[in-house]
Amino acid sequence: MKTENTQSSVNTPYTVLVPYTGTKTVFAMPMAKPDAEKELGRTINAATPGTEGYLVEYPDGYRSWSPKAVFEEAYKPSATHVDRMKIELADLKHRILKATAAVYAPDLLSFDERDDLKCQLKAMHEYARILFDRIRHATEPRTTIAPVEFEQV
Repeated sequence: MKTENTQSSVNTPYTVLVPYTGTKTVFAMPMAKPDAEKELGRTINAATPGTEGYLVEYPDGYRSWSPKAVFEEAYKPSATHVDRMKIELADLKHRILKATAAVYAPDLLSFDERDDLKCQLKAMHEYARILFDRIRHATEPRTTIAPVEFEQV
């Protein structure tokens, strides 16, 4: 399991960096670095070696190029409602694992906090089940049952 880093190694007399979490939606397409340089009209000095990557356009219109591994770690396809539900379910599963670990960690929570978190986990599990069912219903072929004819007596 990956350990969370809650403090930056940068510490100056004026600032201490603390974690921020954010999400944004971007438009992107796979594009090799040399092609992206032509498209953007500038040289790209990527910190990550390699030429595979994505041309990225941000909501404010700014366009850049991102190395494949960096981009795919940060972004998941979200063109359809099924894509978005899959992202939501993956995020929820991650939160369920973290909350479950907290429930069973000794001396981390008071009795009341642990009880509240158990109630929250129950709701999270139900929400995950609903998301899973919605994804399944949206992706599996629907079956219809032919009408049954009965003999007249």
